[in-house]
Amino acid sequence: SRKNQEMERKLPRHFLLSKFYQMMKNLSSLIAAAVFLLLSLSLSVRAAEIGVVINEIAWMGTANSANDEWIELYNNTGALINLNDWILKAGDGTPEIKLIGAIPANGLYLLERTDDNTLPNVSADQIYTGALNNNGEKLELYDNSRNLTDSVDCGNGWFAGENSAKQTMERKSGIEPGSDPATWTTSQNPGGPPKSQNGASV
Repeated sequence: SRKNQEMERKLPRHFLLSKFYQMMKNLSSLIAAAVFLLLSLSLSVRAAEIGVVINEIAWMGTANSANDEWIELYNNTGALINLNDWILKAGDGTPEIKLIGAIPANGLYLLERTDDNTLPNVSADQIYTGALNNNGEKLELYDNSRNLTDSVDCGNGWFAGENSAKQTMERKSGIEPGSDPATWTTSQNPGGPPKSQNGASV
């Protein structure tokens, strides 16, 4: 109306600017919140897409024996996953492990070589045979439809881990590529943290 237009013309300029800045501030907050939400959803989707990953590798064995090797898997998802008929294998064919059982939601699955005495204080989810090469291996994990779910290509040498101190090669992120050296680090302690959260955390 004409009356309202006259009132707006009489409002101080600094008042109108203040209102404008407040509106822009509120808009910026909404945009920031939307971006944060989209990033969170993106990370959740990526984790769900990656599913189960190779999480830790004791390619050097333990202080008790170099033969006491073990491998740990991690479930990125919020649901239990049946691992029956999944396959974890090395590029040279040894080891090649047909998995059994299930891995809990956001949980861990431990494979011990030869027997369950590899880690006396931790129970294995599965026993396997076949040694890892100390000079490196390419490890691949396939689901029961033979879809590749994770690959760790250390064919030219392990990305991390320390043989003499028996420190394991542990994953820093469960949603980053397994064949990226930056995804891995050497465990803080000898023997790593089998079937517990990595020092660098996935």
